[in-house]
Amino acid sequence: MAHRPITIDALRIGMHVAKLDVAWFRSPFMRHSFLIRTDEQIEKLRRAGIKHLSIDPTRGLDLQDTPAPHQDQPGTVAPPILVPQATVPAVRSLATMTQELLAARSARAKLEASVQSTFSRIAKTGIVDPEEASHAVHAISAVAQALNSHALFMVFSQGRDANAPLSQHALATCSFSMILAHAADYNLMAIQELATGALLHDIGLLQVPPATLQRVFDTSAPLTEQQRRTYEAHARGGAILLERQGGFTQPVEQIVAEHHAYLNGSGFPAETGGAFTSDMTRIVMVTDRYDELMTGFGGASPLTPHQSLQRLYQEGQEGKYEARLISLFVKVMGIYPVYSYVALTTGERAIVSVINTNKLHQPIVTITHDPSGQPYIVPLVIDIANQDPEAPPRGIRSVLGTIPEEFERAYH
Repeated sequence: MAHRPITIDALRIGMHVAKLDVAWFRSPFMRHSFLIRTDEQIEKLRRAGIKHLSIDPTRGLDLQDTPAPHQDQPGTVAPPILVPQATVPAVRSLATMTQELLAARSARAKLEASVQSTFSRIAKTGIVDPEEASHAVHAISAVAQALNSHALFMVFSQGRDANAPLSQHALATCSFSMILAHAADYNLMAIQELATGALLHDIGLLQVPPATLQRVFDTSAPLTEQQRRTYEAHARGGAILLERQGGFTQPVEQIVAEHHAYLNGSGFPAETGGAFTSDMTRIVMVTDRYDELMTGFGGASPLTPHQSLQRLYQEGQEGKYEARLISLFVKVMGIYPVYSYVALTTGERAIVSVINTNKLHQPIVTITHDPSGQPYIVPLVIDIANQDPEAPPRGIRSVLGTIPEEFERAYH
């Protein structure tokens, strides 16, 4: 059966819209093929100026299957439609969230190019210019202040693996460290100093032979004793490089020297003693490890942001890292970070919109798709921690990724 053209006045709940009379980019809807589930959907179409459309009678009700407007027909029952009920007012629209993510992704690409250029010069000359490092940190800081911190966190938590350039790991660790330091109430000057140390924390790896680095980063095979000593020397070697260069503060040099001096004494240099590391160094330890988990350091499988935060929390409880800082990091970023695309226990799909700092496992989400995978015309915001007792209980079953490409294409 062909699509049937109708007017907006003839549209009823249960009909399946096949086509609207406007181009998709002039419409407020992501799709022009969907089932009418509520009167609110019809009203939204009216407000959008839709006057004519086509329905697909093979996927929904036809004209003769529905009563005329304002007529009651005894014995007829509306088709069962599963529609989520909002339990909180709208926070940020999907369009806004998508634009935030795209802006952060664009900023990341520009910063990566700049930092890669800096690291290439250091590798060629063996010289670390304090002024150039300062400029790089100020550029990263400006981006961090201008953009949504959750968007920045998410874009630096994606799209890299253990084979990515060292400069990308340095940039990500620096960005994460800024976020954590801000949450820990560091002042601006202290954050700049911390960020410099975070950006340069692995600078000593530029002196390690590529074959050794390849073995360290990409495989779980044990290192030879010589390879282990060479790799472990990068922390002290980086600090010595900065000290000889001059122009760097002692806290920056300390971060570079001690970022592997774990609190339980398992790290290196062995004589440093993890119990005596600075608070700044402990922040970089946490963010450095988070990025390692994200990218699959040492031949491990890369983890999602959700999985990485879980693993990091476990390692903090084991005494290797500062548990207090890890808890703060998780509290700020969330067990389910903002922009995460999740499957709900109802079969619906949603995007995490707001972190619930009192109940981290129950964020506020924007439900986008029904259990069959069809998008809701009007995505609704649900506070998982404060649900309507008469609605089906919802929880997060799994993390699927981040905001899907269909949203990015629609709002780009």
